[in-house]
Amino acid sequence: ERLAPRYLQVTLGGGDLSTFRSVGGEQFVYVLLPPVGGDKLTIDADFTWEEYQQLPEDQRPRGAYYTVRRWRPDVGELDMIVVLHHDNPDDDRTAWVSTWAEQAAPGQPVALWGPRTDYEPPAATTHYLMVAEETALPAAAAILEELPTDIGATVVIEVADADHHLPLVERDNVAVHWLHRDGARPGTTTALIDTVRGLDLSPDGLYAWGGGESHQMTAVRNHVRNDVGVGRQQCSLLAYWRLATD
Repeated sequence: ERLAPRYLQVTLGGGDLSTFRSVGGEQFVYVLLPPVGGDKLTIDADFTWEEYQQLPEDQRPRGAYYTVRRWRPDVGELDMIVVLHHDNPDDDRTAWVSTWAEQAAPGQPVALWGPRTDYEPPAATTHYLMVAEETALPAAAAILEELPTDIGATVVIEVADADHHLPLVERDNVAVHWLHRDGARPGTTTALIDTVRGLDLSPDGLYAWGGGESHQMTAVRNHVRNDVGVGRQQCSLLAYWRLATD
């Protein structure tokens, strides 16, 4: 399902998804696709990364990490949102998944390794700071849906333009700041860090979570750790990808 010009939601089902055990929050899986030029998976449910290393190069599955947007255990189906960026020279892995998603059809094989998560808010958390761009937007949406209604959040999200907003939880204690690149290349703006610097943040009870381009997340992490005073256990700002600088 196309959710926006550059977002495709892909639904996976069947196989042994009935054994999937959700870990909630910002959970992610490694999506494994058939090798280049093939239409069959070269791995099975006994897959290990050691086995992957032993496979000939032309038989290795392609893949990349993706967030689980939604898990529906009642029907054994899992949704993930793929950002279409097959023309992005900075990450060939995600380009493979992007191209696959555009051509995906019912019955095509795919494997998932996971889930894993780096989302571990302390029990004393009373407010969330979420900082993301398109690649982490599905995770932000999933986290917001799980938050207790008495826990507030400040959400800062950079996307291409207004056509790339997604529905997020709406309530009085959730403030969402949408930032638009308006033609700028992903990973090249300072909008995220500029906006976060302008927020009135207290480290008491704050959990800072986010994902996006490596340099952008480093800038946000340095600010919340060094300037706001957020402790190490109160911070999970992840590099989902890195902009090539050469």
